[in-house]
Order: sequence, then structure tokens, then C-alpha cells
Amino acid sequence: RAPPTPRPAHPRMRLRAAAAGDGTCAVMSATFLLLGLAGIETWFLRTAAEPDACLADVIVAPPADDHAYRYLELDNGLRAVVVSGHSVDMAGAAMSVHIGSLDDPASLHGLAHLTEHMLFQGNEKYPEVGEYFSFIETHGGSANAATSLSSTTYHLSIPKGQLAPALDRLGSFFKQPLFTESALDAEKRAVSSEHAKNIADDDWKFQRLSRLTTGNPHCPLSNFFTGNLETLANATREDLVAFWEAHYTPDNMALVVVGREPLDRLEAMAREVARGMPRRR
Repeated sequence: RAPPTPRPAHPRMRLRAAAAGDGTCAVMSATFLLLGLAGIETWFLRTAAEPDACLADVIVAPPADDHAYRYLELDNGLRAVVVSGHSVDMAGAAMSVHIGSLDDPASLHGLAHLTEHMLFQGNEKYPEVGEYFSFIETHGGSANAATSLSSTTYHLSIPKGQLAPALDRLGSFFKQPLFTESALDAEKRAVSSEHAKNIADDDWKFQRLSRLTTGNPHCPLSNFFTGNLETLANATREDLVAFWEAHYTPDNMALVVVGREPLDRLEAMAREVARGMPRRR
């Protein structure tokens, strides 16, 4: 992979395009997802059509936007954008990992998607399955995740007073997940059910057909990305741990936090998420 381009002189206003291996794509994936969830529609993205590059050129905050923004690069490599606004009622956070279905092992199609599912199934700090969603829903929030071709993004929205504890739970996904055997069997079935649901969707059919007609049978786009009980039958806990340790590294991830708190407080929250996430590569 090509080295990243030099970083900008004023990162609060500008994020340069970087090569495909750089974490900037993760920053942009998380930022734009979360800005949409928070109802902040005044930012826009200019992309430079550079082959084989992350298309993350410039984020611009127009004069009419009264939100305050700060871009951070933390000691362990995690990048973060924090957004503060006095009118924010539903706070939110998103963590994007620059890894997706194109990175599935050839023998385990759907492993990236399965890993996404498994991170919701308990970790050392919050081991109880379902605790995360119970907390979010009890406090009137929502949460989800999505695995795309080149990134996996976990996001939540929550009333402003509950941002810190919600963010603590989200951050725990990326420190010491349990990957229990009992959850593994259940989530293989959940992934397979998702695939069964997709089969009847015309948009999914079109995407699948377009990927199968690349003209190159060895192109990764022709792979089966969702996964099912057949392709994941031999997936083990060891496979998940190896995939997670290889790709879920802070220098390959980006965090976005939106809240009513001042930027310094939001930055402290982001740094707390990063604490305990050592760089492994």
C-alpha cells in the first residue's frame, strides 16, 4: 500500500485524502454517518477521484454552522473528531474500523460481518449479553452497526445526559471482547438469517449481480460478503480473535463524538475510549 499523503497544517478544518491503508477513510465513514444521525447537515465533503485512494479530502464548516469541531490524533494511533453544539439534544458516537468484507479470508466469507455481530455479545467490562442494547433502549437511544466492503461502523444515539456511560460501553467493544462459543453459534444463525432476508430484496440482487459480472472471477468483489451457515460453518473463536487482533487496531480506527458538552469534555471522553486500546501493529 502506498504511504499516506502529508497531513494538513490545520486538521480542525481539513482532512487530507490518504492512501487506502490509512485511517482517514475510517474518520470520514464515522463522521458522516454520525453527523447525519445528529441532524447536522451543514457540513459537506469534497472528494478527489484518485485511483486506489481513500476519498476523504476536505470537510468544511460554513459560517452558518455554529457547532464547534476538533480533530484529534491520539497516542495509540486512534483518530477522532469531536463535535460540540449547544442545540444538541440527542448525542451520539460512532467508531469506524477500516476493515470490511473485502478483507474476508478466502475460506471464510462473511467473517468481517460475523465479527461485527460478535462484538455486541459481551466483553470483559460488560460481559452480559444484551446489556449494551438494554442500556441504550432504557435511556431512549438507538444503536446499530454495518459492515461494508471496506469499513465496519458501530454507532449510537442517546439523550445528551447519557453520552458518557453509553460511550464507555461502545468503547469496551474494542478492548477485550469475549467471543464466547455459545454466542458464536447464535450469531452464525443471525448472520445467515440476514442473508435469507436479503435474497428477496431487489437492490441486494442487483448489487450481487453487478459484482459477479466484473469479468474477473478472482476479483474480491465476486466474493459472498454477508455470510451464512455454509460459508461460516468452520469459523471458530480462534478465527475471530485472529481477525480482530489483526484489524481492530486503534491506528486502523476512527471515533466521532457529538454532544452538548464543551470540546474539552468531549475530547476527554474520546481519550478515555482510547485508553486501554494498545497499538498492536
